[in-house]
Amino acid sequence: MGLLSFYNSHFIGIQYQYRNFTSTHPTEPGESNSGTSGAEYYKTIQLWGKVNISRYIQLFAFVPYQQNTQHESGAVNNYSGLGDVSLLAGSYILKPKADKAVTHALFIAAGVKAPTGTRTVADGTTGDGLLNVQPGTGSWDALLNANYSVSYKNTGINTEASYTITTPNNAQYKYGNRLSAGWMVFHRFNKNNLSIVPQLGIRFDYTLHDYDNYERKWLNEQTGGFLSYGVASVQAYYKQIGFQASYYLPAWQNYAQGYVTAQRRADLGLLFLFK
Repeated sequence: MGLLSFYNSHFIGIQYQYRNFTSTHPTEPGESNSGTSGAEYYKTIQLWGKVNISRYIQLFAFVPYQQNTQHESGAVNNYSGLGDVSLLAGSYILKPKADKAVTHALFIAAGVKAPTGTRTVADGTTGDGLLNVQPGTGSWDALLNANYSVSYKNTGINTEASYTITTPNNAQYKYGNRLSAGWMVFHRFNKNNLSIVPQLGIRFDYTLHDYDNYERKWLNEQTGGFLSYGVASVQAYYKQIGFQASYYLPAWQNYAQGYVTAQRRADLGLLFLFK
């Protein structure tokens, strides 16, 4: 959520997210071929927004629609549909003070991700496609988020961390718990009704292994790992309209035992703020 956690206005927005990975699928024991290579493309259009339901509590909602594509062995498979809807409630622990040169702000939130997404593959044994390109996970997950910002006048550092605690779905497949953290340096340029906030920083994602069957503790060792990115971002606001764009450059990674490699990642967003 970044710096938007600290805006007092309600808002509603639409966001486009793009991610691209290349992958190698190793052979099973006893097979003679050398495995296959492929690529996965994830495109998400997401409606999201925030409502201040009281003086202390803010409610965030995220409704994604996903179009995911898998290229492998000359075949192209498309998976699209509603993704998993998320709701979070948050509150200030430290609230920024506009009359201070040095300000601190700490915002924490917790919520839930519901299994509303489309799924055409029940588990990892069908051979009909990869679980990770399904729009939905089929599981209820708990979400935790903490966002801290310190600034001197118009320059500052924003630190954010989120953690997802997953549960097994109906097929007993359990995606790994995920940690995501970021550090962004920002500066605000303000003139009349226009505010521009460029940001530079890093992003780190760490995911535990999945379980093919959590009840039987069948660990999927070809999942999990870490990804790190350099990030360049800009936010711009004119009166009650906001714009956001970010680009992520992969830096250091070891994901799925090296069988998966993160490529490009970017997002664009448009916001409407209101009292």
